[in-house]
Amino acid sequence: MNTVPRFSERAHFYDRFRWDYADEAVKTVIAECGLSRNAIVADIGSGSGMLTRHFVGRVGMVLAVEPSTEMRAIAARQLRGAVRHINGFADNTTLPDHHVDMIAIGRALHWFPADSTRKEFHRILKSGGWMAIFSVPCTNEKLLESLRGVRTVENGWAVAADKTQMKSVPLSFYFGHESFKKLSFPASVLETCDEFVGRVCSFSPAPTKNDPLRPRFEKALREVFEQHAVGGVLHISIATEITFGQIRTDVREDI
Repeated sequence: MNTVPRFSERAHFYDRFRWDYADEAVKTVIAECGLSRNAIVADIGSGSGMLTRHFVGRVGMVLAVEPSTEMRAIAARQLRGAVRHINGFADNTTLPDHHVDMIAIGRALHWFPADSTRKEFHRILKSGGWMAIFSVPCTNEKLLESLRGVRTVENGWAVAADKTQMKSVPLSFYFGHESFKKLSFPASVLETCDEFVGRVCSFSPAPTKNDPLRPRFEKALREVFEQHAVGGVLHISIATEITFGQIRTDVREDI
């Protein structure tokens, strides 16, 4: 599935409303992996630069690889310093061989074609290099259950583009082993109704603003907000979750 157009038309919502990664999580990964101030990090599927910005200034160079022109433009406007914005894909980054110390991925791994992406990662990563995967899930089960009732075909939700419907690839396929490390950094956020609606509408399967079902989708979201909000504000428990480890390039595992 070509997801670039879906995210391109949501770039503004994505940048404005998606939850940011915990800064402490990035600092922890840099320390745990022993990255020096001269290290090169490739942020693959970097989007609007939300994860990239946490690495800038802490390592020598960040290579932000993103195929969406709209997403790259937002990142370029906001980020300065030792960062390069590159038009590339997970399995065709255009980076030199054995060039990077770490591959960082935020919210994008499930979109990557597994076999060709692993081959590309092996090509661009230095021997003994690292991979770190970041996500920021909601940990409020009651809110998640209510949202599942909204994410339906009848409300314009594109089920085929929902990551929960995609084939799950074990992380060992990319790492080449099972001894990677997982850490979680719990937090909470506050959202107004407009922020809540904007964030959910930034997801790839959500109906676009021109979709005739968009008003119905937004109405359903506002009903969910009213159900869970207190005093006009939604209190949401979240966590920045990171999975990281060195990649073994001598392992060949099929999926």
